[in-house]
Amino acid sequence: MINLDANATTATTASVQEAVLAAMRGLLGNPSSIHAFGAAARESLERARDEICLLIPGAFPEGIILTSGGTEANNAVLRGIEGATVVTTNVEHPSVLRPAERSEAHRIVAVGADGRVDPSVLAGSIPEDGAVIVSVQWANSETGIIQPIEDVVAAVRRRRPDAFIHVDAAQAIGRIPVSMDGIDALTFSGHKLHAPQGTGAIVLADPDDDRLSPLLLGGGQEGGWRSGTQNVPGAVGLGVALRERAERFAEATGVLRAMRDAFESAVVAAVPGARVNGGASPRVPNTTNILFPGIEGMALVARLDQNGVACSVGSACSSGRPEPSHVLRAMGLSEEEAYSSVRFSFSIMNTMKEVQMAVDIVSETARQMR
Repeated sequence: MINLDANATTATTASVQEAVLAAMRGLLGNPSSIHAFGAAARESLERARDEICLLIPGAFPEGIILTSGGTEANNAVLRGIEGATVVTTNVEHPSVLRPAERSEAHRIVAVGADGRVDPSVLAGSIPEDGAVIVSVQWANSETGIIQPIEDVVAAVRRRRPDAFIHVDAAQAIGRIPVSMDGIDALTFSGHKLHAPQGTGAIVLADPDDDRLSPLLLGGGQEGGWRSGTQNVPGAVGLGVALRERAERFAEATGVLRAMRDAFESAVVAAVPGARVNGGASPRVPNTTNILFPGIEGMALVARLDQNGVACSVGSACSSGRPEPSHVLRAMGLSEEEAYSSVRFSFSIMNTMKEVQMAVDIVSETARQMR
């Protein structure tokens, strides 16, 4: 089976697996305990925070809040300022859009046909007074399109210097350079980058920022931001995964881009009428979203699964639902075109040999379905 659905989840690397297993065998204490077992567990958590910071310039260990993943992290931020107006875009992940809808007030800004938001339009939609959270994803999970985060931050700061800026970096971290410049909170999931499922983090620029309130109350773990006994083996694996990518960032992203580009160009050339959604926009190096005219996307995904290729019609958090992709519709695709689009996403676990095999399978399957 060729796995081309890395944006849904990635397999853990051998070193991550070894680190997690070692933690499960040897770190027997609760990090909140004062004895030696607890001290060893606490030390492992702090090491994981240090390793996370290696991949995020401007982050520091005291600002790392370990979570169960990106969805929890996004909810914690977006629901963390009581009465705040949430300003976001219409192509965000459901874990941002649904909390925004539940907020006291929210404003949704449309992206252009290129899948990117206009920073000045976004900033202009911010209310002049009252608490406000601006939330923009760094890279889209369905198309891989990169938002102009630096320009967004600059425009928002000109409009409202006191705005709380949140960036969902789940699909960006480890694939493009990210940093904390001008950002108040950055969130991500570990399982998109070869860490165990059920891991992630909120990265706060200022852990003493009193605008946010904790989502989980209890014993005061994670500096009071997220109570509950920490997932020590998961945190250890998260730290190792991010350290590995930091050490091999240029190599890994180069490999991803080479595989994605080879696959994308070959499939588009082989399937009449096929085109890349958002192909002219800046994208993360591992993702392509291809429109197959006249072919129902979910049926193609099912047939490819039978033929040995795993892919997706969109975000794994909503792809089981029959509606057309809200991301593609926001970019101006018709309902039929959105239904006919399929996402392929690569990880460093893939090989160029798999790419060539997948090209043949996808191209032949698509031709058979016409």
